[in-house]
Amino acid sequence: MLKRLKFFNLFKLNKLRPYIYLLFISCLLLIGCKIKKFEALTPNLEGEIPPDHLFSSQIDDHNLSSNLFFQSLGLNDKLMELIEIGLKENPGWLARMKSVELAKAKAGYFFDESKPQLTTSLGLNSGKENTRESKFRTQQTPRWHSRSNFSWEFDLWGKWASHKKEAEQYIEAEFHTQNGAQLTLIYEIANLWYRYLYLNEDLTLIKNQIKNHHESHILHLYNYHAGLDDNQSLIVMENEIKLLALDYNQKKRELSICQTQLSSLLGDPLDFNASNITLFSEEPIPMPPNILPTMALKNRPDILAAQSKLIAHTHHTKATKLNLYPSINLNLSSVAMTSDLSRPFEQWKISGGPTFDIPIWSPQRKTQLAVDKKNLEIMELEWKETILNAIKEVELSLITHKSFSEDLKISQNLKDEYFKLVKLTNYKFEAGLLSKIDLLKKINAAVQAKRKANAAKLNCFFSFLNLAMSLGVNWA
Repeated sequence: MLKRLKFFNLFKLNKLRPYIYLLFISCLLLIGCKIKKFEALTPNLEGEIPPDHLFSSQIDDHNLSSNLFFQSLGLNDKLMELIEIGLKENPGWLARMKSVELAKAKAGYFFDESKPQLTTSLGLNSGKENTRESKFRTQQTPRWHSRSNFSWEFDLWGKWASHKKEAEQYIEAEFHTQNGAQLTLIYEIANLWYRYLYLNEDLTLIKNQIKNHHESHILHLYNYHAGLDDNQSLIVMENEIKLLALDYNQKKRELSICQTQLSSLLGDPLDFNASNITLFSEEPIPMPPNILPTMALKNRPDILAAQSKLIAHTHHTKATKLNLYPSINLNLSSVAMTSDLSRPFEQWKISGGPTFDIPIWSPQRKTQLAVDKKNLEIMELEWKETILNAIKEVELSLITHKSFSEDLKISQNLKDEYFKLVKLTNYKFEAGLLSKIDLLKKINAAVQAKRKANAAKLNCFFSFLNLAMSLGVNWA
């Protein structure tokens, strides 16, 4: 009895010995793998942005805004309505809104790949076999075949955790990219709207100029026929009317183009009907956004999107590096064959156990790691370039807006002086000291000064919108 027990224990030991050897060797290999800690890249945004005092901005420190929205800029109410329409109807923007959902769906690949996988199949085959076990007698093979496979790779070093973090960062990047698209859309609508207001009023002013020139031209004709004037003044007047007609046609063409572009952003390029619009000259000049440039740059969508993509690729590179180390997979498989479905287990086989994947020499994986590291270096430089471009945009928009604001003050002062001259000339005309021709010339000169002041005001609006966009002032 004792001999039988010893033989039984020895038999069990011999049966388990291959598994013990495999486990021992695998443990040695796993312990022998020196895993160097992968230094995850953490972008330092504050270190890349210069301090506020180096910018050209003049910010009131007592009234700073930390979370400024487009609606709080004090712009045209009709513009707000148009932007809301654009955000509801513009197909490009609606497609962009789906991009975050698409990114979440794609992230499911990373999440699902780390989960256990179970597959099964059922097939029908027909054939014959002749083997030594059947003493070389040909017989039919089972017609029905069923297979099941289960596999699961353990996240031994955190490779799949890194892939999950990568997917989360790409979702974050897509969210910031969506905000950038919204930012672009609202400022495109705003620029076109103020251009539309300017052109609409400018056409009215040109009509007034043409009307005054026609009246002056008639008076010159009276003088010419009375022998008080030569035809030189008539030629000058006719040429001025023709130049105004060319200017009118140009502005009319620009207004039609502006209408089409604006209505296209609103979702229908052939339908634009703006009623009860205000005069552009009566639009109040907006104040620059009261926000620190450094604070604004930290919230710019393009910088945040580039930063999220950089962090995502950091986790991707880490996962690629961890892919060079051994991994453990749990695999189970089963096969069942039968000639009659009423007896499904006529022939069957089941097997399973852990599998140790030890990449002793894997050039492809090493090459992939080298490629990912180079891409990481490139993405870091591109992220820094995005910051530099953003700083440049903010600084240039600050300089431009300040310069255009000064031009506007000068233009408005000139306009006021010209209209003062009109009043003085009108007094003299009523007193009989000047002719109607002289009065009409002064009126047209004042209208021309008003047109120039409106053009300077339009530049000021454009520079303001460009400044707000560079500071990342978005829709609420």
